Amino acid sequence: MLKKLGEWIYENKVKTFLIWLAAIIVVGGGAIGLGSHFSENLTISGVPSTNIQSTLEREFHQNPNSGTLKVVVQNQQGITDEKTKADVAKAIAKVQDKYAADIKTIANPYTNNTVSSDNTTTYVDITFKANSTSVSHSTITGIRSIFDDRVKTSGTKVAYTGTVQLKPFEIGGSSEIIGVVIAFALLFVLFRSFITAGMPIVSALVGLVTGLFLVIIGTNFATLANVAETLSVMLALAVGIDYALFILNRYRTDLAETNGDQKLALGNALSEAGKSVIFAGVTVIIAVCGLSFAGIEFVTTMGFAAAVAVAIAVLSALTFLPALIAACAKFIRPNTKTVDHMAKSPAKLTKFLTSHPWLVVIVAVLVLIGIGLPAQNMRLGMPYNGSLPEKQTERQAYDMISDKFGEGINSPLIAVVKLDTDQSAAVNEANVAKIASHLTGLSGTKTLSPLSVDQQKAATLQTQLTQEAQQKMALQAQTTGQLPTQAQKDQTAAQIKQVIMAQATKPYQISADGKYALLVVIPKKGSEAVETTNLVHKIQDYSDNTTKAKYGAQITLTGVNAVNLDITKKLNNATPIFVFTIIVLAFILLMVVFRSFIVPAVAMAGFGLSLLASFGFTTLVIQEGFLKEVFGVAKAAPILSFLPIIVTAILFGLAMDYEVFMVSRAREEYLKTGDNDRAVTVAMQDSGPIVVTAALIMMAVFGSFALNSSPTIKSLALALAFGIFFDAFIIRLLFVPAMLKIFGKTNWAFPGNKKKN
Repeated sequence: MLKKLGEWIYENKVKTFLIWLAAIIVVGGGAIGLGSHFSENLTISGVPSTNIQSTLEREFHQNPNSGTLKVVVQNQQGITDEKTKADVAKAIAKVQDKYAADIKTIANPYTNNTVSSDNTTTYVDITFKANSTSVSHSTITGIRSIFDDRVKTSGTKVAYTGTVQLKPFEIGGSSEIIGVVIAFALLFVLFRSFITAGMPIVSALVGLVTGLFLVIIGTNFATLANVAETLSVMLALAVGIDYALFILNRYRTDLAETNGDQKLALGNALSEAGKSVIFAGVTVIIAVCGLSFAGIEFVTTMGFAAAVAVAIAVLSALTFLPALIAACAKFIRPNTKTVDHMAKSPAKLTKFLTSHPWLVVIVAVLVLIGIGLPAQNMRLGMPYNGSLPEKQTERQAYDMISDKFGEGINSPLIAVVKLDTDQSAAVNEANVAKIASHLTGLSGTKTLSPLSVDQQKAATLQTQLTQEAQQKMALQAQTTGQLPTQAQKDQTAAQIKQVIMAQATKPYQISADGKYALLVVIPKKGSEAVETTNLVHKIQDYSDNTTKAKYGAQITLTGVNAVNLDITKKLNNATPIFVFTIIVLAFILLMVVFRSFIVPAVAMAGFGLSLLASFGFTTLVIQEGFLKEVFGVAKAAPILSFLPIIVTAILFGLAMDYEVFMVSRAREEYLKTGDNDRAVTVAMQDSGPIVVTAALIMMAVFGSFALNSSPTIKSLALALAFGIFFDAFIIRLLFVPAMLKIFGKTNWAFPGNKKKN
């Protein structure tokens, strides 16, 4: 069927181009018409930390998904002077006046006393009515412009952070361009022709654009995190070029064997390399769709988006590329090296490998295990602003707040306490006070945020402090003969309010129906710190072992840290099932394709080694900061919670690509000659250079995305680039051929196979 398809496309290349053009116009029009609606938030449901959020909204009218913006103001000479206070107040008033329809609350830091102890830093908290993904970019830009104009000076810094999107979502950029340029250079070295080198690039870009349009359309029907778009682009571009490369190279070989018959060579190339491309693409699609085993929405939709992009890349390689080959056939030179020449004149590396296979295997295994050792210290976490580049405003705001107020204020823990309604309100409040006291005393806690006011105590303080202030002002008037000014009266009133807030506030709030209590715990350290993770576990243990039995109260945590731990737990439970499933499916598929038990077993073992090395080196660079300047890592941070399962899925699919392209060539030669040694040599000589080029292209594409400032994208890109390097250059080019040599004809032992003499 594939051979007939290739020959039909050769005769109908114009029709093929027109079909693709029509498809791009249709899906492109749909994407432009519907628009893109990628989300910046990584959503998850079905875990305690997110399930409790509906209770938080119902009982305390707090929507955890509301958009927030924090405006951080800092001046090392002080920010408590009257001019700065007036500038901030005017900016707040203008924002309230212009964006009243969008803003739910905006807090004046001088009224709330959110000023650092050294009087150099403060921040304005803004909460929007809409969810973070729905706040328009024009609103955010407008608010920033007001504060920049009114507050920012040569000595006063203003930085921004929050859950809203501070800059518009962009598709495409320098990463794709860099990756394409490097890929073109590698292809030119291989083919020594500008036109031939450009054909896989053009084919991949056609598939990329079409697939990306489909993914954008999908954002109108499902919630897709913006990292899904980047992942789809990375995969579609990388596999699109690689798949086109394999088919084009096979066409050059078949062109030599058919004495220049272009139509027959194209049909043969699709029938031989085309089925390998289909199998490789299906393997990647199965792997990324298998991410749904995690049961986490953003991971599942990320996998499906990537699957769509890969499927279109395969379709482009099988249809658009052949039409391109037919149109540019006169520029494509046949491969001058015959199979006999490859078998009789192997390269030095091939000779060494076939002469010392056990040495190659032992060294490869030891090297990969050694590189993988740091993986045992891997810590998982979620993205946080402290790991962004220093030039980004979110990182600047994070550092300012962390330095002056403590890192923990960037990632508070929200504790929702379900109370025992069989007890009286007074007893429940007393129990909540005891719980608050215990949480305050935990080693990882810095403080509890004040949430409500003791009205009786506040009234007493108000009366006492007001009387004292009046007596003091009267005495001052008698002494100086001048009545206090209105500014002095306002300052005194503000000071009284600050004292009341400090002494009469309670670190908890009880819902109107008395069923729940709310506490906000500010950790000492940030979300990435071990101490904060330990604090979460301490609070959960306290709830399980003490509050349930003693007070009939259950504590459920939400917030960045709590959600992160729930995600990690869910991923840890799902990952073994996911890995087992895709390995079993791949083993069966490889067994059917190669009619062998040994080949798939070796493939799985090799994948395990390369994955271990990838995780080890990623941990060393991202978490431990090894060579972080070389790889552009702004700050050492925990590994993303979802990185292991996503990298496992993608790397597995890509590893099987190289397995298929290398081993299928060996099996093809073995079936012709029955000589296993010759089969290994031919596979190394024929497919080896192509696998090298393909792997370098893949690494270039993934590596170019590592230039992205987003820690999420950078981590994924680096992990995939490392994984491709270890798998392609150590496993598929050394370990697998050496194992094929060691097992000899046993590689191809399978029920129904005829023995070769």
